[in-house]
Amino acid sequence: MSNKVFILILTFILLADYRFAYAQTCSCAGAPLLGSQSYGTTESGNIEIGITHEYNDISSLYAGSSFLDDQNTTRLTQSTLMEINYGITRRFSLSGTFSYVIKNRVTGLQTNNPEDVTTRGLGDGIILLKYVLKESSLASQYQIALGSGFKAPIGTTSLRQNNLLMNADMQPGSGAWDTVLWSYFSSSFVPHTNLSLFAINSVRITGSNDRFGEDDRYRFGNEWISIVGVGNSFADQFGYSMTFRFRYTTQDQRNEQRMPNTGGTWVMANPALSYGMTDQLSFRIAGQIPVYQYLKGTQPTTSYTLSLSAFFSFNKSSDFIRL
Repeated sequence: MSNKVFILILTFILLADYRFAYAQTCSCAGAPLLGSQSYGTTESGNIEIGITHEYNDISSLYAGSSFLDDQNTTRLTQSTLMEINYGITRRFSLSGTFSYVIKNRVTGLQTNNPEDVTTRGLGDGIILLKYVLKESSLASQYQIALGSGFKAPIGTTSLRQNNLLMNADMQPGSGAWDTVLWSYFSSSFVPHTNLSLFAINSVRITGSNDRFGEDDRYRFGNEWISIVGVGNSFADQFGYSMTFRFRYTTQDQRNEQRMPNTGGTWVMANPALSYGMTDQLSFRIAGQIPVYQYLKGTQPTTSYTLSLSAFFSFNKSSDFIRL
């Protein structure tokens, strides 16, 4: 099988419209945009593109930190994320992340007539301007970068079932403009070892959406994500990483009143394995396993996550990817 045929097959897998879908907790709508960025900053004139297909089973039910045995409902969501990075200058780069979301919820599994609901559509997007505060050099092999931008309400929030507006957690978008703050730190230990350390912090300050009318404003909780990890390479083309992901969200609000069963704290372990086919093309498979979860009230939450990514690099010295 040629490399080009392999890429076409992989792209089809990444973009396939599966019956089951990646989902999120009730504290968030749309695709998991915040913290999904795979790149730090990009060199001047370079374009880097990452495509990630993520599958999340959210069938676990928790009250606080206690697991509840719920065999009556399953919730699954699938997201395809495209991240595009462009190096404007030596220190400035521009990043855009866009999404397509499919959500599936089945209720009444213990009855003779279960209800199966699936929604799909474009999700929201994030635009970030990044600045390299400290460049890595042979003398000091670490980098610090800062960024800020916004989440744009590209995804729809008006899907209906039986002529009734569906709940916010089943909509592809959030319907609100959000402010996003971002920071990145990395340190390498070349030439002694290929080991690298990295940390990414993201904060989303949410806006409001008039979902049911001008006098009925809904606001998703603010979100904070911190990712700390270590990565290394082996056997030339292979690499691995292990990260821990901390996520905290405040409670949603409706007309300035806190909504029950929203908000919480999550700690996830994220092992990943990567393969570099060429200097311009690489792949990564990753998982996400809950380590600790504390949810306010009773909420469905992540059982596990699987993702597959392809990364393309268009260097300024070449006009296309050489496969």
